[in-house]
Amino acid sequence: MPDERLMARFQSRLDEAAFDHLAGRFLRPATAVARQILSDRTLAEDAVQEAFLRLIRSRDQYDPGKPFAPWFYAIVRHVSVDLARRRVRYREAMDGVASHALAAGLAEAPAGPPDPPAGPAADLLGLLPPGERAVLVLRIIEGMPFREVAAALDISEEAAKKRVQRGLQRLRDRMLAPSRA
Repeated sequence: MPDERLMARFQSRLDEAAFDHLAGRFLRPATAVARQILSDRTLAEDAVQEAFLRLIRSRDQYDPGKPFAPWFYAIVRHVSVDLARRRVRYREAMDGVASHALAAGLAEAPAGPPDPPAGPAADLLGLLPPGERAVLVLRIIEGMPFREVAAALDISEEAAKKRVQRGLQRLRDRMLAPSRA
């Protein structure tokens, strides 16, 4: 059954089975979208949970005549950006507290966040512009169809395809560059 019909069933009858189906289908790709914004798996999972709560609360705002995926991914993006902003404000506040504590001699300097896991694939992806990196992660690593990648990133399907093509070409160029020297 198409996502739009499932959402319409949930919207009109609070059909639990319809919601469960949507949640099962969109959980993993939505988490991947949130991870692209937040760069943290735990925060991404929190963002997706909040996005599903917002879906429930704002179900009456959904137009069943329009595609479900772009509407839901917009919620995921908004929640993720909100979480990212809150995290920045929290860090700034904590840095201020830590600086005052250090100045007063009350605490040691914080150790900082742990280094992200490294590896050849992570190193190569890190060299790509964010837009190309995001589409490659969603399309190749998460296995999302181009239609959903486009909806998740709020770009056209053609733009998603072009970004994957450019990203793969950049990766090929990077991988072949040392052997050419």
